[in-house]
Amino acid sequence: MFFAGCAVLVVGLAAANTPEASVSQLFVDDICVARKQGVLRRAHACSKLSEPVLIPEKPWEGNRVYVYGTVLPDAATNGFRMWYMSAGDTLAGTARDPKLGDQAKNHVLYATSADGIRWDRPELNLFSFGGNPHTNIVFDFHSPSIVFNANQSDPEMRYVMFGRSKGGKKSGYTTATSSDGLHWTPNPNEPVLDGGDTCTLTLDPKTGEYLAFFKKSHDYRGFSRRLVYLSTSRDLQTWSAPVLVMAPDEIDDAQTKAEDGICSHFYNMAAFPYGGQYLGFVTHFRYRGEPAEKGPEQSGQDGPIDVQLVHSRDGRVWKRCEDRSPVIPNGPYEYDAGCILGTANMPVAVGDELWVYYTAINTTHGGYTPKKRVTIARAAWPLDRFVSLDAEEEGIVETHSFLSPGSSLVVNADASTGSLAIEVLDGEGKVLKGYGASECEVMNEDSLRRAVQWKGGSELPKGAEIRLRFVLKHASLYSYTIR
Repeated sequence: MFFAGCAVLVVGLAAANTPEASVSQLFVDDICVARKQGVLRRAHACSKLSEPVLIPEKPWEGNRVYVYGTVLPDAATNGFRMWYMSAGDTLAGTARDPKLGDQAKNHVLYATSADGIRWDRPELNLFSFGGNPHTNIVFDFHSPSIVFNANQSDPEMRYVMFGRSKGGKKSGYTTATSSDGLHWTPNPNEPVLDGGDTCTLTLDPKTGEYLAFFKKSHDYRGFSRRLVYLSTSRDLQTWSAPVLVMAPDEIDDAQTKAEDGICSHFYNMAAFPYGGQYLGFVTHFRYRGEPAEKGPEQSGQDGPIDVQLVHSRDGRVWKRCEDRSPVIPNGPYEYDAGCILGTANMPVAVGDELWVYYTAINTTHGGYTPKKRVTIARAAWPLDRFVSLDAEEEGIVETHSFLSPGSSLVVNADASTGSLAIEVLDGEGKVLKGYGASECEVMNEDSLRRAVQWKGGSELPKGAEIRLRFVLKHASLYSYTIR
């Protein structure tokens, strides 16, 4: 009985560890790793363009545009759609369209692009500004975060916007829905949640739940701080009680104090499904106190902001990366030297890259107009290359046992200055005949999708309980996929 129970347990563990077929297995954590030796985990910063992709140009954009918003691929044109926010110079009741209500300076704006770099502002004629009907204004939330739910049976709810409204009974987070992303119907039960200002929305692909991540400020570890909370909903009307999911710790505060700051805040977080799990971009605000220089349209709190990567297996429990280096750092260009104020709620896959749009500020948070410029910029990573396991000399990464869901193995790795070989082991950790490192076609290049070959071919023992052992030398391992 004891041995039978052990056998059931082993099979159960193997099934639990089985990766989804054709889904990248990243190495942001050790959940799929049984053993590693001689490797270090490293977070990778994005590449950037030398200029922003969108700057304020229209009167209703004032002097700032934010991608407190969303960029989605446009299947109809093979281009891109962007929903972004502006803070126009004129308050409600003057140049602002009265149909928008009292949302202070904020507008939700819409732009399109053929290449994701050069953006057009279509004249939608939905809302006017200063008597001009030819605008790209579509709504009036602050921090409009949008998801497209292709599985929604009601076409009027295919697009969902989550944001902060100052209209209605009181200010707070609420929703709006649309069939086309342009004509929006506000939730009559606003607000649905209390909170601060910035927020993002994502859709859980497995449960169908909407996950809203938003800012709340209160005392935490001796300071009043901005923190990230989560609430979930299936129907956009009933939301779960907000739960704190991301807060600065002693390590964050130590970094801030080393830069002559006071304490750390998390300004906001964008979370999105990726590779069978969730990844997130959290904005680390190193608060310094009041700005040294005074000027118009200025925040009373100063300090730089950059972006770190975080991760979760279920979207609810979040963990920090071992390497907390910023993945969207400030600079080297002037346009984002002070703040990365937040990212769009999800990346866009473009060829062999992942593009992330973000709000860039040339000054620190307490900068003032006209010195302060708020624009929209684009960051990029090669596919799956957020985090790697690096071997400076020789290293080994061995997975847990799993039931092989496919017949071939593809790796994303850079072995251009070294080598990478892969062994296939049985459930007990013994190398399977024909699948040893000496029988593997060694990788010596940099490849996003290298198909692994052994002398006997490329077929894995499909349905069998196996482990993978990656043998690295002067190489970086980013992900693997079983197809």
